[in-house]
Amino acid sequence: MKRIQIIDTVRGLTIISMVLFHLFYNINYFWALDFYNETVFNRIWQLSIALSFFLISGMTSSFLNPRNNIKRGIFTSLIGFAITFITYIFAKDQLIIWGVLNGLGLSMIIAGLLQKSISPRLWPLFILAFAFSYKIPAGLLWENSFFNGLYQMNLFPIGFPSFDFYSNDYFPLIPWLFAFLAGLSLGKYLHKKNFFNFDVKENFLAKIGRHSMLIYITHQIILYPLVSLIYKLTL
Repeated sequence: MKRIQIIDTVRGLTIISMVLFHLFYNINYFWALDFYNETVFNRIWQLSIALSFFLISGMTSSFLNPRNNIKRGIFTSLIGFAITFITYIFAKDQLIIWGVLNGLGLSMIIAGLLQKSISPRLWPLFILAFAFSYKIPAGLLWENSFFNGLYQMNLFPIGFPSFDFYSNDYFPLIPWLFAFLAGLSLGKYLHKKNFFNFDVKENFLAKIGRHSMLIYITHQIILYPLVSLIYKLTL
């Protein structure tokens, strides 16, 4: 598939934003940062990164056939499970259960299965579904007896985690599948409107965007020890 430079560019910008976010996360772990620690700014920044990843990934899926989307989803999910295993063995205080790669991977698989039936006009409805269901994993429906049973069953991959469930990175199907499908539908819509016939030139951000998976997997392996070393040297 021909690279779409504008998508790679936005993906590259998002990757840089993510690396900076995690750099400040690591710094805040050792030195409290008032502008970052549990602030509205922090939550908006984090949401902008995650939402961009799911929208861009969904948009990319609109260029692939269902078979390739399912294969891509399985591969992404396996990396996500590997990250869970690694954090469980080496960094239990940073344990990741059903993180962003698991959320993306399962969304890719489901999108591959539903791809032909997703209309280009549905993306606003998927955005609304994402917004209205965003608080469900945080216990929005806990008071309802039916949904309370789902929470108690700890159906965390779907979006109904139990009260004592914890993960340092958590992206369940509800609401994140809706964000992914919004990207898929929007990609179809923009393709129909010939939007991608206009494209930007190859640039530095696009080159970064092409290696987003590698950067995601490796950046904390570099950043966390580096910040930790600096902290120990300043004691």
